[in-house]
Amino acid sequence: MKASILGPTNMKKFSNIIGKSVNEIENIAKNIGKILADNKIQLVTMFNYSGMLKVIGDVYKEKGGKLEILYTENDYDWDTDIYMDNLKEADIKTKKDSWHDLLLSLVKEVDIVICAGLSAGGLTELGYMKWNFQENKGNAKALIGIKELLRNGELPPEISYDLGNVVSVVSIKELDKTLKKVL
Repeated sequence: MKASILGPTNMKKFSNIIGKSVNEIENIAKNIGKILADNKIQLVTMFNYSGMLKVIGDVYKEKGGKLEILYTENDYDWDTDIYMDNLKEADIKTKKDSWHDLLLSLVKEVDIVICAGLSAGGLTELGYMKWNFQENKGNAKALIGIKELLRNGELPPEISYDLGNVVSVVSIKELDKTLKKVL
């Protein structure tokens, strides 16, 4: 079972947007990493490994999880060189053709997508997930939003409306139980 993490990389900006301290956000993120590792779920993230991705991924690895990082060497659309050093954090490195393929893979080639806060990139990935769902494509069985990390405790209706029962928004205290239902 594979899960990807969608979340902001700029923690200070994210903190200002949702009105929680960086420390409070990081504690929630660490709990996510621990729960994923405890459930032996393969964690997949991108090579711009920072912010929420890094906090969750580092704890996940500390607890024995094997971190998979997606990357591309194709810098046609956006820079890649600045992120290549992050591949040293990966136990598994998976090369993709382009940035667009990376974003799509995060919501297409996993079983569970966990939204640990929104960002422009996260909204893009959620858009891809919505279109996959409408076209009956991809492997994702669940989109789990972490209530404490979402504005107003919910995903944007533009995303969640069309995903129906695939979507759940849960508190961090409910994440373990919710994952076990999907497993």
